[in-house]
Amino acid sequence: MKKRVYFFMMAGLILFVVILASFGEDAGYSTGAPPGYTNSPGDGQNCSHCMGGTATPVTGWITSNVPADGYKNDSVYTITVTATGAGNKGFEVSPQDLSGNLIGTLTAGSGSQLVGGGKYVTHTAPKTGSSATWTFTWTAPSTGSDDITFYGSIAVTKPVTKTTTMTISKNTVGIQEQGVSDLRVYPNPFKDRVKIDMQLPSSGNVLIELLNLRGTEIAGLMNEFQPAGSFSHQFTLNQPSGIYLLRIKTDNGLLTKKLIAE
Repeated sequence: MKKRVYFFMMAGLILFVVILASFGEDAGYSTGAPPGYTNSPGDGQNCSHCMGGTATPVTGWITSNVPADGYKNDSVYTITVTATGAGNKGFEVSPQDLSGNLIGTLTAGSGSQLVGGGKYVTHTAPKTGSSATWTFTWTAPSTGSDDITFYGSIAVTKPVTKTTTMTISKNTVGIQEQGVSDLRVYPNPFKDRVKIDMQLPSSGNVLIELLNLRGTEIAGLMNEFQPAGSFSHQFTLNQPSGIYLLRIKTDNGLLTKKLIAE
């Protein structure tokens, strides 16, 4: 009788361990990912490090309520992570600079937690179903005007790993524009051409890019040395109707303007 009871106890324990192990494997970590797995340049690794397989980049899996004209210092925004696919799902996200430093402040939401001293937000338990969503908040830094990129690694069962990013720009409306003066971007809304007039206070490289609202570059319009003084150039932009961001970088600063295509 004792042998039979012992047998069933051991069988139950083995079954429990197998179920627990499979649950943890499907989402990487059953209680959240450890720090440093966002696929950012500073982290250099993602969920495939433990899940196996090869990570596949996707777009649109990190979104926010940051307005199209950019974030404002010290403001609080909602960040949403959405994962699709069969199996248990988990994630890790962090807004970082290229050196791996945290930018702004993260606050965990329902079903998420902070790890790594608040540098990363990750799940508290895997989610099932064909789609899973987590929301948390991010407070923009008190100073600075650079673009900010959120890096994320998402496990969708073993060994499926997705990597994704979201880049946002700072709202420059009402702020003295750095690096240029007398800036004009017209017409806006535009049909297929945009003209940029500005004054460059010093000679240096000028980078002009067209971005979508997720901060992804659509077209590189200029990247070359320009002398100080008047700058005037017309660009052809054959883009579908919608809202875009025009980013202008000089050796003295950066600014972003909202453009509307008719």
